[in-house]
Amino acid sequence: MKQIVISIVVLFFSYSLSYSMELSEQDIGDRVPIKEPISGYESKNREYIDPFIEDSIIFKITKDNYLDYEKYLTPGQIKMFITYGSTFFMNIYPSRRSCAVPDEVLELSKNGNAKLVDEGEGIEGVVGSIPFPNASEPLHHLWNHILRYRGVDIQGGSPYYIVNYNGEKFNGAGKAIAKNYWNPFISNDKGLQGKIMTKVTHPPRLADAGVLVIESLNALATPRRAWVYSPATRRVRRAPDIAYDNYSGFSQGLTTIDSFDGFNGAKDRYNWKNGGTELKFMPYNSYKFHNTKHEKALTALHVNQEYLRYELVKVNIVNADLKEDMRHILPHRVMYFDFDSHNFISEDIYDGEKNLIRYRELPIMNFYDEPMCNAIHAATYDFATKKYLLNNVRSVDVPKVKWKLEKPHKESMFTPEGFKRWAK
Repeated sequence: MKQIVISIVVLFFSYSLSYSMELSEQDIGDRVPIKEPISGYESKNREYIDPFIEDSIIFKITKDNYLDYEKYLTPGQIKMFITYGSTFFMNIYPSRRSCAVPDEVLELSKNGNAKLVDEGEGIEGVVGSIPFPNASEPLHHLWNHILRYRGVDIQGGSPYYIVNYNGEKFNGAGKAIAKNYWNPFISNDKGLQGKIMTKVTHPPRLADAGVLVIESLNALATPRRAWVYSPATRRVRRAPDIAYDNYSGFSQGLTTIDSFDGFNGAKDRYNWKNGGTELKFMPYNSYKFHNTKHEKALTALHVNQEYLRYELVKVNIVNADLKEDMRHILPHRVMYFDFDSHNFISEDIYDGEKNLIRYRELPIMNFYDEPMCNAIHAATYDFATKKYLLNNVRSVDVPKVKWKLEKPHKESMFTPEGFKRWAK
């Protein structure tokens, strides 16, 4: 009986979308968070069973009909249709608002909102909560994303790929350990967001090159501290340039330091403005892509769209425009945050003349064994070179990230001495 009811709902939804371009919040339905592993899930396996595998595609947006749905697409998505033609499309599925966080996070969030200090560069509030459950300012959305629940003591690795328009691929990989302090499961009396160490494991010529970052809750009062380890010299040195628009060494110029995980770090180079709350088609519940091996998931121009699931999603839009007295190679950015999970989910990037130069997509899914909603990768498409970068990849091809180790990381690991021992 339940399956029949669902089928009727899906058919009605399909009918209403096919004949009306005017959509409302009723079309995204109610939130139904998945807070525990679904039937058949095995923690020792790399696969996350898709809770919505029975869902059918409602309709497909292509180069031939995308203007019919223009209101629910971002400018970056429209540019993808124009640039890549018949190879780029979006399969639209029913909206399944499955994102969840631990009950402890929700309970702490009832105790009152956080507050911004030092013009938004710092935050004070209930540690481990959703800082701004009733967000009203642009930096509220940014802080909600930065401090969303994403584990405690973390260990894992991920590959990355740079793909040229002729199909040539360059790939690498790295490992990371991290300690998050904004969560209900650890004491936070240090005024920190977290600590993270990363190192390159492939290609061999870069192996063991590493970075240590310690991030505070106030970038003005206590700026980011960073160190790098060079396998050539076997030395650790301070790295004040690990910030803002410096390019990540692996990315061939396709991403910046402050673009990792959507956005991170100090916010003082931009003027931030609310862009409103709208309904957009976004990559969501991306289990199919996660469970697909990369030889199928990567094509020459963009990821294989057949494996991505798009849903009608309520998003908070934030505009970042470079201040007159500042510099940044990405001067105008429009960011889209999932209303439910606060995840940074896509971005349109413009040059100084307001020409659209890049589109970024961070497909999200609920890691229901935590529970936690997070991106399975970040895809950055550069319209001038027709290259794209896929980084921070989590998939069936990669060992699962451990988000909450039984044995916590020692604080002494996240020092220059501990970092050198780990990076070797």
